[in-house]
Amino acid sequence: MNKSIGIIGGGISGLVVAFLLKEKGYVVKLFEKSEHLGGNIQTVEIDNFLIEYAPNSLLKSPRLVELIKILNLESEVLTANPTNKKRYILHGGKLQSLPMSIAKIAFGKFFSWRAKLRLLREPFIKSKSPPDESVADFFKRRFGSEVLEKAADPFIAGIYAGITENLSIKTAFPRLIELEKDYGSVIVGSFRSKNVPSDKNFPRTFSFKKGVQTLTDKLAAKLGDSVKKKTQVLRVEKLSDGKFKLETTSETEIFDAVISATTSETTAGLIKNLDAGLSLQLQNIYYPPVAMIFFGVKKENICHNLDGFGFLIPGTENRRILGTIWNSSIFLNRAPENFHLLTTFVGGARDAEIFLKPDAELYEIVFDELREILGLSEQPNFRHIKRWHKAIPQYEIGYEKIEKNIENFENKYRGIFFCSNFYKGISVGDCVKNAYLTVDKTESFLNEQF
Repeated sequence: MNKSIGIIGGGISGLVVAFLLKEKGYVVKLFEKSEHLGGNIQTVEIDNFLIEYAPNSLLKSPRLVELIKILNLESEVLTANPTNKKRYILHGGKLQSLPMSIAKIAFGKFFSWRAKLRLLREPFIKSKSPPDESVADFFKRRFGSEVLEKAADPFIAGIYAGITENLSIKTAFPRLIELEKDYGSVIVGSFRSKNVPSDKNFPRTFSFKKGVQTLTDKLAAKLGDSVKKKTQVLRVEKLSDGKFKLETTSETEIFDAVISATTSETTAGLIKNLDAGLSLQLQNIYYPPVAMIFFGVKKENICHNLDGFGFLIPGTENRRILGTIWNSSIFLNRAPENFHLLTTFVGGARDAEIFLKPDAELYEIVFDELREILGLSEQPNFRHIKRWHKAIPQYEIGYEKIEKNIENFENKYRGIFFCSNFYKGISVGDCVKNAYLTVDKTESFLNEQF
């Protein structure tokens, strides 16, 4: 087929879209303004520590598993350590294991009896989510304040680096709204709803032997010379014949369809001449800054048994960090023998100002926190920092209007599609799923037009 598609942005979304369309026989050209392909997904090895600059692990989802099989990457999949499943929450200055089953919730000590009784009431609560409900209000309404404080708040900080009072439940966690709508209860719905079947033999939590970048590297290799790096697209223009002109830093090219798979800020610049209102909305989407501090520490210098994924911290604890991932406890070969690799997150919407502090001060802040929480007795033998000035798009209250305006834009300018983590999901699994949906929409449009 000689129908051509221009794809802007070489992150996970753009790479998957380009790969799938190329597999279908379309002429694709992907433009990436930097030298690196994969966007925020970056795996680096420093002093024998394998470091992830973005997601440390992936969760099984049907489309992601399908993609891995198409790419023949199954032999590279690395399963999370099954003996280290615990998720810890800091409460009252001490780490407590979050109960991950009904029995542990009922008979464990994590939640008070009052909170347990409140959870039992959830299936009988008949109220529905009002317009513009926040994540905080949703959890308080359905589960009570203690569940919000001790469980939901720290996990939202871990997922979005966000604040529960600011995030929209309908756009940040639409699945919870669907369960409430369809079953009248999140708890009942989670038991009764039928999940999309996926490979039972595939691990629920996983990475790759050489890190998450294995996935994006394989996609980039499959695309080959269909990728044009160090080339920035400056603007998109729709021509009178229905085709699209992309003006780049090196040349101007014509395509039958265009897919924007980049940040909201970059997308805003691309469409400013087409829809100034939507452009301004995209420009104003908040991405809080996050610093990732990596410590390589001798196992003998930590008192706490690192038998889990790590820990997260509720805002009520008033700590200077968001939480820490225990990388070497989750996956093999992430650190030299007799060492732990720890990744601590600082900043986010909860404390954006701390991000501005110099590296040396952030290192000391993290060391002081881990000394008190984990019993870290000596300064790390290895330390490294990665700063994301704009980390994760915040699906804040009112975000539904942005999504609706994106939908209206795609209907008005048929042939331009948005596929990025600021639209319908921030996780890698969401990005892959939405890439598949975008390919379907693009193919449908091209079949109609030509």
